[in-house]
Order: sequence, then structure tokens, then C-alpha cells
Amino acid sequence: MFRVRYVLQVLLAAAALIAAVALVRDRGVPGEVQAGALARAALVRLGYEPLGEPTATFEGDQELAWALERARPGPAGVGLARGGGGALRWRVVFPGGGEAQITVDGVVWSLRRPVPSAPGPDLFPSLARAQVEAAVARAVPDPSAWQLVRAQSWREGGHIWQRGWFMGGAGDLPSGWRRELELEMVGSTVVSWRRTVHPLGTDLGVVTGRMGELRLLSRPALLGLGILVIGVFVAAAEAVAYRESTAIARGLAYGLVTATAGSFASDTLVAAPIQGVVVAVVVALLPVWTDLPRPRLRFGPVAGVALAAVALAGRAFILGAGGWTPVTPPVPGDVGPIRLLADSWAPALAEEPLLRGALPALAAPVVGWWGAALLAAPVGVLLHPLPTVPLAASLALELVLQVGLAVVARYAGVGGAVLARGTCEALVRRGSFPVGPDWDRVALLGVLLGTVLLLWPPRRE
Repeated sequence: MFRVRYVLQVLLAAAALIAAVALVRDRGVPGEVQAGALARAALVRLGYEPLGEPTATFEGDQELAWALERARPGPAGVGLARGGGGALRWRVVFPGGGEAQITVDGVVWSLRRPVPSAPGPDLFPSLARAQVEAAVARAVPDPSAWQLVRAQSWREGGHIWQRGWFMGGAGDLPSGWRRELELEMVGSTVVSWRRTVHPLGTDLGVVTGRMGELRLLSRPALLGLGILVIGVFVAAAEAVAYRESTAIARGLAYGLVTATAGSFASDTLVAAPIQGVVVAVVVALLPVWTDLPRPRLRFGPVAGVALAAVALAGRAFILGAGGWTPVTPPVPGDVGPIRLLADSWAPALAEEPLLRGALPALAAPVVGWWGAALLAAPVGVLLHPLPTVPLAASLALELVLQVGLAVVARYAGVGGAVLARGTCEALVRRGSFPVGPDWDRVALLGVLLGTVLLLWPPRRE
């Protein structure tokens, strides 16, 4: 029996690792490597040879990307967000001067070169308009679709500058959308252009309105967590008064880790130090709540892989059923390995001890363990739903994940639920960060930890 159980653990570890690799393979933001070459070539076409190796920074307009996806459901909307819609871009800056914005699908979105010392002859008003209209061909692949609507001239630095505003209609964008282009020349040399997209109010309004509704819905959940935190501190005072056994050192260590992760995360539930203090008290009190399930950490990451597969499959099901849910993942505030780790693990470290530890411990005497676990599920649902249409689909998918975490907590303890949530978040959020094996390895850290725990030879009972 001992050997059979260990063989099953080995097979489980292998299956989880294979599934996790399949979930992260070829996911992420493309175009970082090509962006530098495309920016350099575009600047060379303007007569400027950039020096040095450029740095690329990912930028995104989240609402615009999701509005494009809603207006053109499916791959067409995703393609527009990554290309002709300009919602997801790499900003490329050369150390010797010159910068550009390149969409993740390789469209030159904006460009600026240093002002040349000899920009050519000045364009006088009688010739400027025709020259500015002709220059738009350097900025867009379909110059015939663009119309000059306004021009401006002024003298600066001994030369005459020209600025033109162009309107391009909808083009490949959804009907009712609008494209604009602003182009600048000094003398007879084009020095910059910048493209913008103006969405249809209905498409953008649905996305921003839904996001506003979700922020409003999160308030009852935050109120519930506030009441729970008060209960935790009352329980802590009681434990101290009755000199009950607590794990103060473990609680302090866990609180420090949580506060550190929260300080690097882009979207924390509350301030990181407050999170650290609250979860430190919860973890310190876990020995007092002796009826909580015993931790089985090795099964947490495996459950996290399963939950991540359910989350990604659920989004595909919503789209296939005729609803809309964002395909483009949320754009991080900063692109770096530490941000991927923090955004993935900070919610798990801060929320799971409360929802899967403190709430069941305090409410179980009244409604039982499962009743308390199901009571925690709506709180978790309202904290992180996606702006899906219809909203019920997003809430239902999040409820499935919350119930799944409750099951994990029941059979693998609070620690198992933390590992499951962190692993799931890392695999799902992988798409927000650049393509590449280094980022894949960061996203797979939880799975690798689970593999080590499952392959570690257990003690004979």
C-alpha cells in the first residue's frame, strides 16, 4: 500500500507538471524582440540612424483593449487590440535619441526622432499643406484613407514647424470608431507622428460601466472582511487572556512574507502592512482553532493547476456560448518577474487564511464547517470577478473557483488552499507578461514546489 500510494503521487506530480506547462506554453505578450528592430527601421526611413541598443517597456490601455474585444468578439477583436487598435504596445527608447511605440503585432503606432541640425528648407504656407498631406504616407499603410482636417504653422529655433491633424475613419476598426493621426514636420523633415483611436461610446461604456459595477459590488465583500477581521482580533484577545497555545513565531514570519508580497503587487486588497498584521494574527491563532483540517501542502499546487484549467476553460466556454469575457489579461502596472510573483501570490497569502481559515473557525459552531466555507465563497466571488457580459457568467465562474478552494481547504488545509490559489493565479496571469521561457519558469514555481513535495519520500506510517 505504501509503494502504491507513492507511485500514485509520482504520477500525479507528472500529470500536474505536464498540464501546467501546456497552460503557459506560447502564452504572453509577444513582440518585445521584434519591436526594437521595427522601431530602428522606421527611424531610418525618416533619415535618422539610432545609436545603441534600445529598451522596450510594455504599455497598455486596458479599457480600450476590452472595448475592442467586445465590439469584435473572438480572434478579430484580440487581433485589433494587439495591432490596428493600438491598445497593447511596446515603447522603444534608444539611448542616443529617438523613440517609438510598436504594437505587440508589429504596427508602428507612434514615432519621434531628434530634431536634425539641418532639417531642410522651410515650407511656406502656400506649399505646406500639400507637403504635410504627402508626408502621411510615411506614417500609415493606407494614406488614401486619411484626410487632413487641420494644419498649424509656427516658427521656433530658426525654422518653420508644421503640424497636421488627420482623420482616418473607422478603417479596420468596428463601425462607429474613429482614427486620428497627428504629424509634425520641421523644415521639410518629418520628426514625429502619433496615432490615436476613439472608440464608440457604447462599446467603451459597457466595459467601463461593468468595471464600475464590480467596484461597487466589492464594497459588501470588503465590509464582510472588515467584520471578519474584528472577529479575528477578538479571538486573539481571548486566546491571550486564556493563555491558549498560539504560533506567534510562525504568524510573524507569515505576516512578514505577506506584507512584502503585497508591497510589490499592483492591486492589493488593503495596504500591505495591514494585510501583514491581519494574516499574522490569523496564522498565529490556527493552533487555537484545532478543528481546522490538517495541512497537506503537497496537494495544493496540483489543485491549483486544476483550478487554472477550469478558469481558462470557463472563459472559453462563455465566449463560445455567445457571451463576452476579456481575452486580453489585465495589463500589469510594471512588467517584471517580481510583479508576476507578487500579483499572483499576494492575494493567496492575504485572502486564503481569512476565507479558508478564520471564517470557518469562527462560523463553524453556528453553521458547520461546510456552511462557513460556502459563506466565504460569495465574499471571494465579489472581490475579483471579470467585467463579463452577462455579469452572472463571471460570478458563476468565480463561484466555481471559490468552491474549489473550499474543497481544497477541507482536504489539504489552509496551507494547501494558499498554494492552490497562488499556483492558479500565477498560471492564469501568465498571459499578462512577455513571451519567453524565463517568465514561464516564474509562473511554474508553485507547480515545481508541488512536484518536489509529491516526490519527497513520505515517512512510513
